[in-house]
Amino acid sequence: MKLYSTLDKDIVEIQPVKTGQVSMYSCGPTVYYRMQIGNIRAYVNWDILHRALMYLGYEVKRVMNITDVGHMTSEDDFGSDFGEDKLDIQSQKEGVQPIDIANKYIDTVIEDFRALNILAPNGELLPVGLTHLDIQKYGFPRATEYIQEMIEIIKKIEGNGYTYETDQALYFDVTKVDDYNIFTGQALEEKEVGVREEVEVDPEKKHPADFVLWMKKVGKYEKHLMNWDSPWGVGFPGWHIECTAMSVALLGESFDIHTGGIDHIPVHHTNERAQNIGAFGHPAVKYWIHNEWVVNKDDSKISKSKGTKTYLPNLVGMGFDPMDIRYYLLSINYRTKIQFSHEALEGARNARIAITRRITELGSENGNLLPEFVLKFKDSLEDNLNMSKAVAILNELLRSNNQKGDILATVLDFDRVLGLDLDKVSVKEEGIEDGRLEELLSLREKAKIAKDYQESDRLRDEMYSLGFIVKDTPEGQKVERI
Repeated sequence: MKLYSTLDKDIVEIQPVKTGQVSMYSCGPTVYYRMQIGNIRAYVNWDILHRALMYLGYEVKRVMNITDVGHMTSEDDFGSDFGEDKLDIQSQKEGVQPIDIANKYIDTVIEDFRALNILAPNGELLPVGLTHLDIQKYGFPRATEYIQEMIEIIKKIEGNGYTYETDQALYFDVTKVDDYNIFTGQALEEKEVGVREEVEVDPEKKHPADFVLWMKKVGKYEKHLMNWDSPWGVGFPGWHIECTAMSVALLGESFDIHTGGIDHIPVHHTNERAQNIGAFGHPAVKYWIHNEWVVNKDDSKISKSKGTKTYLPNLVGMGFDPMDIRYYLLSINYRTKIQFSHEALEGARNARIAITRRITELGSENGNLLPEFVLKFKDSLEDNLNMSKAVAILNELLRSNNQKGDILATVLDFDRVLGLDLDKVSVKEEGIEDGRLEELLSLREKAKIAKDYQESDRLRDEMYSLGFIVKDTPEGQKVERI
């Protein structure tokens, strides 16, 4: 498989550390609020990569972290060391402890992943009823569960001479890493020129790009709500050390792929790589793979604070099925910027419904895979995840004159990567007893009132399997035949 490597600045052939096995770490959500369409785009992209690697015959070992402490709000050029902790802020807004905020929004992440058919990092389907209590065994490590591992790695970095301590924090000295800015090519002197005066909170900080490994519970963080003992005093870890600790603890000191958004390149991933060198004497990651943003019409990045209308429940409430959203996001290459619009999402819905209609026409007879189409599909995946080509091959297959059973078998084989639940599209009855449809609608309305969203989604999916799309409107549930 070939992917675009940010480190190599080119599309390269992926050559795993261990033949036939791919180890992958994905930067996961900071759980202080719901995910918006930009967050969702990344997780759909990396789910497709995960599925594609398995489809191509690799054994995949993957983890995705949960950031539940230490991610700061400010977005300056030097790592957001002295912003406000996002979970602390949200906990004050909602009047509960930060850990309760984390648990609440972990559960919404799991709900959204399940609705979008995103596999757990361990490759399994997320089971109904899974909550924050059991996520670690599915490949979701939580930062707050790896504090001791962070402390041990920081001690290694310190022992190797890459740190210095002030009254406020323990810092990583970036001048000790010769190729610190290998991702951007920017000289440290250029960063220093661009620094904003108000960013320099700690007068003892040596270089503006130096970043926090451990923040002490002093000064503006004297009342920080989540704190642990450490050799440098009571405090909490820097954001960057969290990913280093979790990735190495679960994947080892040398692993294949680290994924994330392009916004992670100049600071977060630059600092992760520096930490690996400081702790182990070598980079831990072989290939850094990054996805582009979802943007507004003015080309600005959609963010959680500005993207509330793009939360999954809101989009579903507008009448879009989660599979419409998945189709929309997977059909565009991960390195291509997506300008979000409801018109584009409607186009994706129409395209997906056209696919399901054709599958319905195929019937349910058994068949064999069509090798020529499977080969072309694999070639598209290996070509830097060329998903627009993969979708084109799917549509070419559906229009072909092959035996219906063979077409269906090959379509369902492709869906191992696409994840569009095409195996749930069955032959629809021309009619359905009005009483049954009304019964399902009534049960779903009761589930929504009770805020039993899992049951509500199950009932929606049942009606979908019977040939009906249910839309939530201000006037109530509206039903349309597919």
